[in-house]
Amino acid sequence: MITNLLESIGNRLLRLDPDALQRFQQFEGKVICLELVGIDRKLYLSPGETGITIREVSEQEPDVTLAGSPIAFAQLGLRGLQVTLFREGKLEIIGDVELGQSLQRIVEEVNIDWEELLSRYVGDVTAHQTGNLVRGFNDWGRNAHHTAERNVSEFLQEEARLLASASSVARFTNAVDKLRAAADRLEQRVQRLQALLS
Repeated sequence: MITNLLESIGNRLLRLDPDALQRFQQFEGKVICLELVGIDRKLYLSPGETGITIREVSEQEPDVTLAGSPIAFAQLGLRGLQVTLFREGKLEIIGDVELGQSLQRIVEEVNIDWEELLSRYVGDVTAHQTGNLVRGFNDWGRNAHHTAERNVSEFLQEEARLLASASSVARFTNAVDKLRAAADRLEQRVQRLQALLS
């Protein structure tokens, strides 16, 4: 049964970060529904002292529902994506928002030493090299993203002339400020002249 497999994997991962397991215990007695959008399936998690139980049916109404695609739930495990998933609406909290936000914080704070875990199976050297490779790939991805962003920005500013450059915006803002100050001075003069004529 898929729920037994997910429960086993989830509890193993929680045990890899004892702090996360301890923080998760505060939700004992609560029911958390994971609604898998797109495949019309719901899973019900019940946190407890030793971890979580996962069922496809719950007699108790869920206290909170986290709704999203299976891919979005899979991405929860990737550090740095958790906040983005909620902010971009790929994962949604329905019901007890405070409980949902507490769960979100716990997921964000999960700190599993994947390199240490891998070293148990392939040895320290291979695990460290794999960790370096993954970190290098992540750095490359971040750099590629920033470079692409910069290139698109430069193209839109310099080639296509669809966006103003920072210096052009600064000059425009400065000119607007000067114009506003001149308009204020003119208004004060007009008011003084009206006072003299009345």
